[in-house]
Amino acid sequence: MRARTFIATYLFLLFILFLIISLVSLNMNRNQINILREQSQRDYRRIYANLTRDISVLYGRSIVGINLPQAVDALAHSYTRHYIEHDIHILLQHENNFPAPASYAEISFMQQSDEHFILITGYLPEPLHFYRFEYRLNITESINSMQSTQRLFLIFAVIFSAIAAPGLYLILKNIFKPLDIVAAASRKIANEHYHERIFVKGELSEIATDFNRMAEKIESQIRQLEEEALGKQRFIDNFAHEIRTPLTSVYGNAEYMQKALLDEGENIIVTQSIMDEANHMKGIANSLLQLATLRNYAPVKNPVNVARLFEDVRQTLNKSFRERGVRFHCASDVDFLFGQEDLIKSLIVNLCTNALKACSANDGEVTLKAVRADGHAILIVTDTGEGIPAESLHKVTEAFFRSFRKSGGAGLGLTLCKQIADVHNAEMHIESTENVGTSVKIIFTRIKGEK
Repeated sequence: MRARTFIATYLFLLFILFLIISLVSLNMNRNQINILREQSQRDYRRIYANLTRDISVLYGRSIVGINLPQAVDALAHSYTRHYIEHDIHILLQHENNFPAPASYAEISFMQQSDEHFILITGYLPEPLHFYRFEYRLNITESINSMQSTQRLFLIFAVIFSAIAAPGLYLILKNIFKPLDIVAAASRKIANEHYHERIFVKGELSEIATDFNRMAEKIESQIRQLEEEALGKQRFIDNFAHEIRTPLTSVYGNAEYMQKALLDEGENIIVTQSIMDEANHMKGIANSLLQLATLRNYAPVKNPVNVARLFEDVRQTLNKSFRERGVRFHCASDVDFLFGQEDLIKSLIVNLCTNALKACSANDGEVTLKAVRADGHAILIVTDTGEGIPAESLHKVTEAFFRSFRKSGGAGLGLTLCKQIADVHNAEMHIESTENVGTSVKIIFTRIKGEK
């Protein structure tokens, strides 16, 4: 690319240079020729007038004993000797077959050997029109001077061309250097070295800045795509793992029922086991369907009565808490918050269910409360359960992730909670300490009517 650019630029430069020299040379030659032409015409007219006057005087005198043709020849020779010193040749010829009188003269250029002339010919006015007058100006010196000037121009062009070649190469090399750096960095980025950056000073510094910004964006997008791909693969792996266990149990129980002779009590037990596993898979399917539904979902927000919502949640979860022997408390300082009620209820139920599973049987406490802070409504679910390890805290909202596998479930609860919070433009914060407990806060947008 650089070689092609150099050759094209150099040829274009030479074309412009020789075009300018040609135009200047042509213009100088034309001006010089015009000057010589005008000079010769002035000289011709002056000599023509003087010679006509002197010949007329000779013919007017008509002196006896004087041969007029010889006298005219002598006069013409005297003119010739006088003007030869100025490189002007004069010729006066008597013609027997003379043309009709003419008032104009013919001008032309001629060359003899290595000499150049301007030739003007004409006839003397009547009654002397049988004399043909020829004026010849030697312009060899001027022509040689013009040719010398042209040669100087040509020599200058050749020298300039020789000097311009390395100079132009160095200039283009300096110009292309930052572009080479950009190209090299681009190739490295194309070869997956996304951390590559360039540092260029001068006029191209803005390009370097934009390139680095683009590279950072690409690196960020690539990392995001890699994380998403990894997350999808992890999701598939976890889903396969989660679904395999209940399917294995269902298949095993069905095979057992088919091959073994079971009494009524054993049939009930095995059937119940199959139903439990089917319900587990149904829960997974419903959770995944809800996650898919919430993607790009815009909730219908209305005022939600917090006290009534908490009571509804208490009735839904009361049996589960009573069977596990975990205490459940509700308290609210907020009358209303704005959102889609069924989604917010699902959010709270999932948080409380996770909190319940984290607590030991017959020993634990879960608290659900709503408070005001800085004009926001904040839902808080706190438990006294096993807590979440610090290294796992940032992963708990990933699908199928569970910090402690013994807690059961599919690991989709917090994923759903995060998705519901996101569609409500709410923030979800999780704080946890192992063997102490966990606190989850959902911070909603400002409460309507509050400042």
